[in-house]
Amino acid sequence: MGDTVTLRDDGMRELQVVVSGINRNFVYDYIYMNEHTYTAGIKEAPEFKSAYINVAKETAAHQVAAGIMKMTEVSSVTVNADTEERFSSMLSSMNYIVLVIIICAGGLAFIVLYNLTNINITERIREIATIKVLGFYKKETASYVFRENIMLALMGTGVGLVLGHFLHAFVMSEIKVDMVAFDTKIEPISYLYSVLLTLAFACFVNMFMSGKLDRINMAESLKSVD
Repeated sequence: MGDTVTLRDDGMRELQVVVSGINRNFVYDYIYMNEHTYTAGIKEAPEFKSAYINVAKETAAHQVAAGIMKMTEVSSVTVNADTEERFSSMLSSMNYIVLVIIICAGGLAFIVLYNLTNINITERIREIATIKVLGFYKKETASYVFRENIMLALMGTGVGLVLGHFLHAFVMSEIKVDMVAFDTKIEPISYLYSVLLTLAFACFVNMFMSGKLDRINMAESLKSVD
């Protein structure tokens, strides 16, 4: 605020004004000034071509618009609620993109955790067989092996939340759409969903790989040569 900007009207006449306030607007761009400022800069009274009307919530906006259109002095009427609905419908397609990204991220998490778990079990097969021979229960054996997966998932979640926050800010700053601005606020529930989904994928891999632990032949594994 306090900066001086130069504006031009339809006739390319320049008007220098001082910015006294800034408001956040996400659809279209607007500049607000009073009649005195315009007249002092252009040396001509402004021509009013538009009028904004606020209607009560219980009032049917389209019926009011239809009544105004019957006036001979009115050439067109625009209901802002329709504009808002149109933009919301257009941006709702982003939900499908987000869903695809979540599915791809889940698939990648499953593949990585599956490979790590498979390598872990293969490299420690004699150790796991020894634990089973010593009389460890199924849950105890699974906990001994899969505890590392949960720890890796928690560590990856913490790092991913931090990096994801900055990555999201960077991506949103690079999206340039004429006359539309995007709010980059991330709700806390989104972070919670991210953590829960990551842990859910880790638990699913653990359940999927628990069958491999059951199929370990203790006698054959202990007889194998490293």
